This record gives sequence, C-alpha cells and structure tokens, in this order.
Amino acid sequence: MPKADCKEYVCRPYCSFYKESQKEEMSCRGAEVIKNLVVQQLIDPDTLPRFEKNGRLWRNYKKIFAKYICEACPFRIDGCDFMSGAPEMDDNESIEPCGGFILLSLLVENDFIDMSSLEAVV
Repeated sequence: MPKADCKEYVCRPYCSFYKESQKEEMSCRGAEVIKNLVVQQLIDPDTLPRFEKNGRLWRNYKKIFAKYICEACPFRIDGCDFMSGAPEMDDNESIEPCGGFILLSLLVENDFIDMSSLEAVV
C-alpha cells in the first residue's frame, strides 16, 4: 500500500495529528500495522466504510493495543499524550491516539479483523 493510500484510508479521515501540507518521513505504528493487514490481504481498504470516531471505543482498546502498536511506535518517543500514562491525560476525553490506532479499534469492533489477524501482522 503506497504511503499516499495510507493517507487516504488512515491519516486524513482519522488522525488529528495529520497536516495536509506537511511531509512526514515516517508513519505511525498503527498505520504500519494497517499496511501489513492490506499487504497480507486481510483487509481491502477500497471496501472499508468510513467509520465515525468514538473516543470511548479507542479507550477500551488502550491496554490491549499498547503492546501491539504503541510500544514500537516511533512517535511515542516524542511524547504521545494518549499513551503517556499521566493521570490527567487518562481523564482527558479530548486526547486522541493516532489515526492508525483509531482505525484498528474500529476494524476490530466492527468485525473486519480479529485479534488473531492483528497478532499475525505485528
């Protein structure tokens, strides 16, 4: 999946950190996992619906996805507020994870992938 496609299916619709005019040299770990799902033909991005964001949903997956996505994410080093572990961040409903994290939680929740698919590509 070319990076441009990643922007179309992950970054633009789901990532609050994505800036249209800025060029990123790397993508978040969540986007990399989604790319792996596409490469292994476990999902087809052309058939995915546009989901509504749901803060409660991705908070439910925070602990589950931490080991699959966040621990190896290059952006965590620079200070990921969502995974910071600070109590004031955990209570702040406005703090979003990366777009890849959001989309992965939506894919699992809506039965497009299961945890075994996720484990197969990380």
